[in-house]
Amino acid sequence: MTTSHSVRKSAASHHDTTSDDVIKTWLIYDDNGYLPIHKAAFQGHEATIKNILDDAQQRNELEEQLEARTERTEFTPLLLAVAVGRLEIIASLLKYPVNLNAVDTNGNGN
Repeated sequence: MTTSHSVRKSAASHHDTTSDDVIKTWLIYDDNGYLPIHKAAFQGHEATIKNILDDAQQRNELEEQLEARTERTEFTPLLLAVAVGRLEIIASLLKYPVNLNAVDTNGNGN
């Protein structure tokens, strides 16, 4: 599942040339069906998540990033952090207006 502004594209085929291109990379699914915010949540990269969300907030696209779903399991960044036990990421995401009622494709929620 992709949002209206997100596309699936191999990271290897994308070249950043402007700051707008860099921003667009935050809206591109990788081969595993993850956006960069999902990858950062999965890997525990708190600073990356903060950068993505702060930028999204400036562009009035915060909700889009917080509600972004992985392609196969439909995890939000918070659901993914919960699933892999990234407590520091969970705490960081809870500083933002996340949807605490989100569920994945199996009906599992936060």
